[in-house]
Amino acid sequence: MILFIFEGAAYEPPLYDGIKSLFFPRSNDQVICSFCSSIYTFYKRLKDEYGEFADVVDVLKIELKKTDPENELFKYKSADFESIYLFFDYDFYRDNLTTKNAQVRELLEYFNEETENGRLFISYPMIESIQYTKELPDSNFHNYIVKREDSKGEKFKKEAKAFCHYNGYAFLKDADNWKHLVQQHVFKANYLTKNALSWPMNKDDVEQKPVFEAQLVKHVKPHDEVAILNAFPLFLYYYFPVEKFSVDQ
Repeated sequence: MILFIFEGAAYEPPLYDGIKSLFFPRSNDQVICSFCSSIYTFYKRLKDEYGEFADVVDVLKIELKKTDPENELFKYKSADFESIYLFFDYDFYRDNLTTKNAQVRELLEYFNEETENGRLFISYPMIESIQYTKELPDSNFHNYIVKREDSKGEKFKKEAKAFCHYNGYAFLKDADNWKHLVQQHVFKANYLTKNALSWPMNKDDVEQKPVFEAQLVKHVKPHDEVAILNAFPLFLYYYFPVEKFSVDQ
């Protein structure tokens, strides 16, 4: 079994359903849950309230009793899951950024292996960054950033929608478009970590921890901004061989 944990309930599950139909069409061993709060609340639930990083499935069940008591997760225990993947937003606009960054770093260090505690993927500044593209392939994608004051909630969502070349989310139902999105995001992540606008020499070069540290060094601390990146293309690149995302230019 594979467990997918999303921050939100309204946007991420339908988005992942599209990915599943394109890239996991025969998979029936996946459980999807939404935490319905920020990565920083997630950190507090795991550590401050339940101990030195409590079991993520146990913590999620406690939260789901309040929000989704019929979720199929209650049929399973932690040992039933061979892999766990978590998807959260950076939420760059929030106060006390130094503390928040320390929490994100700690979470990335803990959730760094899907067959153990789980593997965390982060969207910068939020999941709606998947819309932030001109017509695919977008050769300028590696240049796109968002200032902290422009990254908050509805403001960034509106900006991403207005910036997008496509009307709505129908373009995300096309496998070739996803291949372009994977390439754009992976190239950009590699540009962040290795200053090379290309496929990485090694997948480790664009793991979540080095990407996060590069964001801090190159964007967050000196310029109060983040390079726009989405978790789902980086997850697909991590999960599948790179050959799956070759596209005809």
